[in-house]
Amino acid sequence: MQEQETAVALLPMDLKYLSKGALRILAQDPGLDPALLEQILIQEKDDPETVRCLIRNPALPDESFQSVLPELSEDLREEVNARRKALVSIEGQGLAVKKPPQRHLHHADKDQDGGGKVSLQQKIQLMSPGDKISFALKGTKEVRMVLIRDPNKEIAMTVLKNPKITETEIEYFAASTNVTEEVHREIGKNREWCKKYNVIRALVFNPKTPVGVSLEKLPYIKDKDLQFLSKSKNVPSAVSTTAKRLMVNKKRKNG
Repeated sequence: MQEQETAVALLPMDLKYLSKGALRILAQDPGLDPALLEQILIQEKDDPETVRCLIRNPALPDESFQSVLPELSEDLREEVNARRKALVSIEGQGLAVKKPPQRHLHHADKDQDGGGKVSLQQKIQLMSPGDKISFALKGTKEVRMVLIRDPNKEIAMTVLKNPKITETEIEYFAASTNVTEEVHREIGKNREWCKKYNVIRALVFNPKTPVGVSLEKLPYIKDKDLQFLSKSKNVPSAVSTTAKRLMVNKKRKNG
């Protein structure tokens, strides 16, 4: 199978939506567009770990460091200078640094809907972590449904930052038992999403939701559902026990 048949184009992304962990994954990707790597460098110049990832990435041109060099720590400046000397030495010996083909940023709807021989899920499986993060942030609903299950929590969490994500998807993710617990925690922390009763109900009824998240939402659960939870063996015992106690307290108050 040829590379051009399976490659999926990166999408435009707004870096401010990404977590530090996601940005570091992108910073290490040698197949990323140098223009995007330079944007990461400018935005994250105060984060030593991200800058160090970029220094070690051969895809980022040496001149990209010039504008930020005075703002870097002494250790990082030394690493940049060592990188420059290594490149000069290689060029002086008539050798070239081999770089992977760049995946330039553009919209990828045609890749998703083109009906090629490779399915969307297969394409995603072949992506680098950096590609997946880009796709998670700007991909379609179908893309989000695949990447929310990615074992890399940074990729899964980036799906939740996709500006096109819907309340229906959030409810589905809240009820899903095959996503990382960080996804459930993030949904539980989001006030807007948790204004929807179906979302908090899905979290509490999901046996995979971290117990702390479920217990926090129990006071907002309706009596009918609370009664069901108090007898349920499909949720952690701490959840069913607390539900039972809440029911008893409500009955006492209504006396």
